[in-house]
Amino acid sequence: MDEIIIDGVIGGWEVDPKEISRQVSNSSGDIKVKINSVGGSVIDGITIYNLLKSYDKGTVIVEIGAVAASIASYIALSGDKVVANSNSVFMIHNAWLPAVGDFIELRKAADISEGLSSIIANAYAAKTQTGKSEALSLMAKETFYYGAEMLDAGFVDEIINVDGDMDKTSAYSVTMENLKACNSAVMEHEVINYEAVAKLLPKKEVETEPEVVDLSAQQMRARELFILEQGVL
Repeated sequence: MDEIIIDGVIGGWEVDPKEISRQVSNSSGDIKVKINSVGGSVIDGITIYNLLKSYDKGTVIVEIGAVAASIASYIALSGDKVVANSNSVFMIHNAWLPAVGDFIELRKAADISEGLSSIIANAYAAKTQTGKSEALSLMAKETFYYGAEMLDAGFVDEIINVDGDMDKTSAYSVTMENLKACNSAVMEHEVINYEAVAKLLPKKEVETEPEVVDLSAQQMRARELFILEQGVL
């Protein structure tokens, strides 16, 4: 059985969708996908989910190691079978996007965050066999599951009992610290093309920013550098 390892921040600089695509294309028969990630780029995560979900040469078995949080929890549900360790952490929340700009830019980012969250909620609702509104409610609360709670909620199909000395409180604390580091890494490396992302979203058309006509070339460059320095989550 071929193994695909997803370990670290989801994004082209660490967990690269192109490399995952290469591994999936070269696989035959059943594959095991081992996940240990607190998340990262939503767009790259959706890309990886689609690659695994469309695999038709065998069964996709996903095994959650220490953590599958944020967009990594979405990737986990691409498996035909999902298993987790008894001391694993699973976290779901709304898609995060950093935003800088005027009210038009901020509304655009909000629409995209809502649309991406809706896409992710579809997978959560399908796996747990609950309504989409319930999935969205749990995402809005930033909900954590520990060990057998994942099985009880319907996110995984099997729990593997392992010896571990970490309780839920400790696991939550460690995951949150790693999530903060993950978010910082994404902001440093990725810039979102809002217009391109908006094409993924069936719900709303995202308004484009009106053309800026009175800025000098120097002012335009300063504005561009400011936006790039803010990064993207």
